[in-house]
Amino acid sequence: MRNWLAVAGALVAALATIAGSAAWFERDTVGWGSAPPPRRIADDMVFVPAGVYTIGDDQARQAKLAAFRIDRHEVTNRQFADFVRATAYVTTAEREGSAWIYRGGDADWSYVRGADWRHPLGPGSDIDRAREHPVVLVSWYDANAYARWAGQRLPTEAEWEVAARGGVPPQFGTHANAAPATTNVWQGHWPQRNTLADGFFYTAPVESFAPNRIGLYDMIGNVWEWTADAYDTEQTLRVARGGSWFCSANYCAAYREGFRGKSPPDHAFNNVGFRCAISE
Repeated sequence: MRNWLAVAGALVAALATIAGSAAWFERDTVGWGSAPPPRRIADDMVFVPAGVYTIGDDQARQAKLAAFRIDRHEVTNRQFADFVRATAYVTTAEREGSAWIYRGGDADWSYVRGADWRHPLGPGSDIDRAREHPVVLVSWYDANAYARWAGQRLPTEAEWEVAARGGVPPQFGTHANAAPATTNVWQGHWPQRNTLADGFFYTAPVESFAPNRIGLYDMIGNVWEWTADAYDTEQTLRVARGGSWFCSANYCAAYREGFRGKSPPDHAFNNVGFRCAISE
């Protein structure tokens, strides 16, 4: 089970034990959520034309895509609550009674009883100030269920990457260890300190940062996003993309369009969410 802790950080390898204290952080001083965004959130989608696109991280490959639309922002707590009210859906974390969370001040991820999408930091936490934040602690199965209810689907990872790049082809061999200037990631050295230079410790309201070239928000940072695809031929893991508020330069640094994260589809973390797509 511990082997999947890294799914929440880099979504790739087992999380090593972190030595030292993170006592700088008073956990109770930073809750989940923030003031509402300054403008009304538009729950629309962005059109991506058909074409042959170059994608990849370390090696180029061609992806031929039909036209599609993709959510302008991540699915929010408000939207997910509408789904739950309409269907009485119970998430994986709620059925299991526990989920994986990271809380500031901790040196590791914890499998916490009572953590779910309504309680993203475990018992005693809530989403009262996070209606316009991305929903988290949803498994791949939960995300897929929402998408089907909405008459949509999860994007393929190729669609996700093309949309995230916004028409700009990859520049191979130029991986930087610094996140884009306008995105919600961990600033500072994890886990010792987060400088909060972007104004957020955990998730930010959707559309808090500048959109990419085609008008999509938070394709990098804020939360990892489930995609439709299996990670490999074994079909046991699903791909997630984009990095999250947890990614720092010294740990994870997966905040680039071509990075392929992976996780078991029944796992839920408080830095993983999703957005939907639809074929044209």
